[in-house]
Amino acid sequence: MHHTQMEQLRSLRLNGMATALSLQWEQPVTYADLSFEQRLGMLLDNLLFSAQLRK
Repeated sequence: MHHTQMEQLRSLRLNGMATALSLQWEQPVTYADLSFEQRLGMLLDNLLFSAQLRK
């Protein structure tokens, strides 16, 4: 399942979000107490940050 989601994110050129999601999967204890909205916000923050780095 994770592999498919990563492929989908990368096919949409959402590499920053894919990287951030991978970190969340690798460190589940760190993110376990966060709400869906908090985790999504972190993914979006990482996506925006990576987009700014490419400019």
